[in-house]
Amino acid sequence: MEYTLILDEGTTSTRAIIFDENGNVISTSSRQLKTIYPSADFVEQSADEIFAKSVEAMDDVIEQCGCTPKTLGITNQRETVVAWDIENDKTLFNAIVWRDKRGQRLCEKFKNFGYESIIRSKTGLLLDPYFSASKISWMIENVPEISKRLRSGKIKFGTIDSYIVWKLTKNHSTEPSNASRTLLFNINEMKWDEDLMDLFNIPAETLPEVRNSNSDFGQSKYGDILSILGDQQSSLFGNLCAEEGQVKCTYGTGAFVLANAGKMKAPPADGLLKTIAWSVSGNVSYALEGSVLASGETMNWLKRLSIIKNDAEIEELARSVDGTEGAYFVPALDGLGSPIWNPYARALFIGLNSSHTRAHIVRAVLDAMAFSVAEVVDTFIKSGLKISQMSVDGGGAKNTLLLEVLSDVLKMKIERPKFYEMTAYGAFLMTKMNGEDKMNGIMKFKREFDLFEPKKNLDDLYNRWKMAEEVSINWSRKRR
Repeated sequence: MEYTLILDEGTTSTRAIIFDENGNVISTSSRQLKTIYPSADFVEQSADEIFAKSVEAMDDVIEQCGCTPKTLGITNQRETVVAWDIENDKTLFNAIVWRDKRGQRLCEKFKNFGYESIIRSKTGLLLDPYFSASKISWMIENVPEISKRLRSGKIKFGTIDSYIVWKLTKNHSTEPSNASRTLLFNINEMKWDEDLMDLFNIPAETLPEVRNSNSDFGQSKYGDILSILGDQQSSLFGNLCAEEGQVKCTYGTGAFVLANAGKMKAPPADGLLKTIAWSVSGNVSYALEGSVLASGETMNWLKRLSIIKNDAEIEELARSVDGTEGAYFVPALDGLGSPIWNPYARALFIGLNSSHTRAHIVRAVLDAMAFSVAEVVDTFIKSGLKISQMSVDGGGAKNTLLLEVLSDVLKMKIERPKFYEMTAYGAFLMTKMNGEDKMNGIMKFKREFDLFEPKKNLDDLYNRWKMAEEVSINWSRKRR
């Protein structure tokens, strides 16, 4: 029996999982990660801690298994960047996390110069501090040790995957699903873009080599590293959305919705991102991506307001009423994400009257979690994709009523895998590609799933919800 170790390096924790050759989980281990908030809009983590905790989790999971993994795969939080000195192997600053907004001023400056359209055409992304380039620029401009040592040619920058690969193998490498999240990678030409590197003042020699997602990234004590994928793309692969038009949604703090766009050459519709799903032996698949900013976070907000006590009572409360009785919720606690992208919009309840109870409130929030994802999928269709399948994972997907509403509003069958580690599973499946295109061969690894089929017509409720969303958008315009 051959074993594969997968390192799933997230934002709040790092997890190690060992799979046998048939995709069965043999052992798991996780370690919590600290997040540092130096000031408003600044979000950092210790890259040294990330690696140390990763090693702890991997050592622990091997000890539990009592086996020696032959291969290692990595999936990771995207956009977060690390700077280190290859001469002494020391990190030169904390990792700047994807949520960090310190690059906002630079991005606004470039927008005012009219650069956003050309950047979007090259990268498929928005000009936003969410992505890596402005974070690296900030390091170069504001960390004296980095700016001083940059001239030595010994400094490297990279997303978390490339930092971990360096620590394990001394190879400076990444792959397209991560590189395409930096605002520096030309997704049409599949290479670092000289114009963008010049714009952000980032030397080419500081960036990693970009290999295929199923490359041999080097030997480590934990096995040969045979796959790397950004976490959301890895979830797409884990759900076996291997063909154009197949969609997955991960319900977590937010909701990340990705559609396999195949070889799509057209730019994405407004409000969507176009990114690299993966590159398998030189065969590139694109993805369209939409992000709903507040999903599970809205339920956490209800807990803080003492409207609900815990996740266990959400579905029971929501099912205790037939519907919302005319109440609607717009989940814009931190603005609206895809496809609206309005940071000034704010959450609202509308249509409330004295007969409404907390059950109606919870049901309205649950409906909004479905409607906001449906709005993203509608935009995929407007981009020209024919949606053939949707898979749903993440903590929120455990709520059966949510998926029933989602199936109804989309008029589409929804699959919920009974196996929840789909991000790690995607990285495991990528190790099975083994240097050649075996996309058809991995279909035997498809997990059992629960199937939800549409039963009700929710067009009227959905349209009324979008009217409520317009109220939130219009209110934001008046408040600016």
